[in-house]
Amino acid sequence: MDRACHGYGRPVHQSLIVLYLVPLSYITISMGIMSIVMVWNKSRFSPVRLKTVFLAVIVLAVLSVPLSADDFGADLPTVKKIVILGNRSFEDKVLKKRMRTREAGFFSFFRKPSFRRDFLRRDIEAVRTFYNINGFFDASVSLESLDRDESDNSVSIRIMINEGVQTTVRTLSLGRSSLIDDSELRKGLKLTEDKPYNPNLLDVDKYTIFSKFFERGYLGAMVSCETVVDSARVDISWEMAPGNPIKIKDIFISGNGSVVERLIRRELRVRSGEYFNLAKIVESKQNLYSTGCFTSVEVEPRALDIEKGSVDLHLQVRERKMGYVETGFGVGNVHANRVFAEWGQRNVLGRGYALNTRSEFAFSLFREGDYSIDRMDLENKFERHEMELAFPHILSTWNTFIIGAFYERDATVEPIVVEAVSFNGTVSRRFSRHTSFLLGYFYEKVRREAVVDEKEKSRRRSIDATFRRDTRDFYFNPRRGHYITFESRIAGGILGGEDNYYSIIPSYQEYRTMGESTTIAYRIRVGYARAFGDSREAGLPVESRFFLGGGNSVRGYEENSLGPVGSTGESKGGNVMVLTNLELRFPIPYISKYNFGGAAFIDAGNSWNGFDDISMHDFNLFREEAEVMPDDLRVSIGFGIRYYTPVGPIRIDLGFPVVRSVDMDFDYRLHISLGQIF
Repeated sequence: MDRACHGYGRPVHQSLIVLYLVPLSYITISMGIMSIVMVWNKSRFSPVRLKTVFLAVIVLAVLSVPLSADDFGADLPTVKKIVILGNRSFEDKVLKKRMRTREAGFFSFFRKPSFRRDFLRRDIEAVRTFYNINGFFDASVSLESLDRDESDNSVSIRIMINEGVQTTVRTLSLGRSSLIDDSELRKGLKLTEDKPYNPNLLDVDKYTIFSKFFERGYLGAMVSCETVVDSARVDISWEMAPGNPIKIKDIFISGNGSVVERLIRRELRVRSGEYFNLAKIVESKQNLYSTGCFTSVEVEPRALDIEKGSVDLHLQVRERKMGYVETGFGVGNVHANRVFAEWGQRNVLGRGYALNTRSEFAFSLFREGDYSIDRMDLENKFERHEMELAFPHILSTWNTFIIGAFYERDATVEPIVVEAVSFNGTVSRRFSRHTSFLLGYFYEKVRREAVVDEKEKSRRRSIDATFRRDTRDFYFNPRRGHYITFESRIAGGILGGEDNYYSIIPSYQEYRTMGESTTIAYRIRVGYARAFGDSREAGLPVESRFFLGGGNSVRGYEENSLGPVGSTGESKGGNVMVLTNLELRFPIPYISKYNFGGAAFIDAGNSWNGFDDISMHDFNLFREEAEVMPDDLRVSIGFGIRYYTPVGPIRIDLGFPVVRSVDMDFDYRLHISLGQIF
């Protein structure tokens, strides 16, 4: 379960929480921000000031930052204006991006770009080259005038362009191939009909076509091209001779020491006597990396014999240390400040079994998220001790069987404390590089403290199923792709035990780039859980309910504060949950080169007792504070700072609640954590 939305449950083991080294700059900046917030806490935000701050962050995100010249001398004039004349095919901003000489921009208050004649000469050549690669082979670019204003020591630059005629591709002919469809051959080609002609791209397209045959095992394929130039139009004809498919003769393995060759070959998706298949080779490399035993895996075709149709594969590996000890710490809102220690063995008994033991502790540094010295509190909020033993390829299949046990104490939803001891067995299967499935059986003994109308103790037997599809380009800080999960659980019933309920939690995350360095990220997550049988009257156990609010769900609100409330006004969690987040991630002007970034976000969500408690009235965002009820959808806006590290960004977010109730005595919340919110 996702602890950002589900108050308890087993935390997902992700290296995102690992931080081996916290830079000194982060400590300094964090203390500075905390000090500002403690002073800032004396005043309240008006709606006008809130909107102004948020709008300023959005503007900051979408505007680019002009860089100053590298050489700043006292006698160097500044660039006042750059005027480009004669350009019809490309806008000024497109051409100016190719130039190192920049004119003063929106953010050039303190450091205006300086003028250097050598830079300008290179810029003129860069613009001319840009025209050439876009088919304007007769284009000329020259400096028309350079006017200097002695009063403010600045220059105005006028550049004249004579584009000439653009040469384009008139026809593209692809030789017939029974192996690959014409539409598939065209994919990825740079030179197609009506595109600008650039002869340098012919080699790129040749490699693209050859790679399509190479992937299918035709390593001896021949690809040739003929071009006919007719004035400003070019006809391109490709001829392809795929030859015969190549079979793998032998597979040689080197570089291994403690990992026997049999275990390496077990992970390969290719065998001797099979046709060469690049996709299977790539998957084989991924399988070897997934064992955790290797730092490097390289596959090289050798001894290619076109006439005999055979090739040898040489597999070179580099092993990691099989035994390891790791320690680390991190920061966050849900689990506060964390420390952990881990010991493991990647190749138990030399049979490829993996053993892992881990202990983790989390404690509060500032009580209730109030960053002030008098609110410091080192109370233990969470601890977990676990051990797992994994058996890959059980019964000669591609399934992995894992047996494990853990003890967990969770006090993140005050004042409730939940202790659990679990023994479990799971079977996982990775169907492809992006898709996996897990099925597990869990036996748990649960004890609850400080609960009202709840069982203090129970035994639970459950089956969990999780489907994942992950196409993100980078695990710690994705910029493209999507991440889909579907989690379900059934406890009790025919399985036995004292807790009878089921839950379904689908989630969808998507990442898209805007421009060169800005990312827009979106998440929607819903959940439904319901008790049945003997547990219908008592309802869901508290650790299986949905809790929202805080740094990993709806920022700007207190941790786990949203949703249904108990008789004493405390949050008791819900059976239905809806959460959505929209975040714009962008570089911060002037300091982005030091790994700093910013974010602007909108969060919304809440939890309810059931579907019957949800109405359209709950989604009305424009109402007085006195009219806001616990069932109303909560919305927040805000901005944050990111410091990017090798194990994910350090995240500092300032969230402002838009939908407020009368019991809220704060105007904003500061959230500090490690890793992106999603």
